[in-house]
Amino acid sequence: MVARKLELKRRYSETAPVYERRYEQIQREKYEIVTGNLPRVGKVLDLGCGTGMLLSELTRRSEFVVGIDTSPEMLELARERRGSAALVLADADYLPFADCSFDAVISVTLLQNMPNPAVTVREVARVAKPEGIVIMTTLKRKHSLGELERWICAAGFKPLSSGEVGREDVFCIARR
Repeated sequence: MVARKLELKRRYSETAPVYERRYEQIQREKYEIVTGNLPRVGKVLDLGCGTGMLLSELTRRSEFVVGIDTSPEMLELARERRGSAALVLADADYLPFADCSFDAVISVTLLQNMPNPAVTVREVARVAKPEGIVIMTTLKRKHSLGELERWICAAGFKPLSSGEVGREDVFCIARR
């Protein structure tokens, strides 16, 4: 499990300079799901923020935003567009935050990279406030919509909306 995470960290660090050119349009479709379903809230966690493409929009919709990623190179690029968002280098399975810290947790195209996505979703539940909202996407070639919904339900969230986004992802919006 540790080897897989290290390999992913290395790969994302190497591709950071070209990430946006390669994936910007696909990611924008997913961000529309987020922005269309995220109410104005106090604190938001962008889990796997990458180069920070979503951070400026999140800062317009909340009082405080934290972007987290395991790649220092991705976070370095995110610094240029973070606005007022804080950036943290950390592992999504071991978040350095107290229980019930965030009103919303966003995770766009992260779960397919995690060795055990159910563990990651449980960690999200730990840092989400009661009544907190979670919006997650994952690649449908790696995980089905049913799997995503099961992980979210098992972590104590109630799905509000789910489906496909674009050609390659599934999403679930839920409340704790």
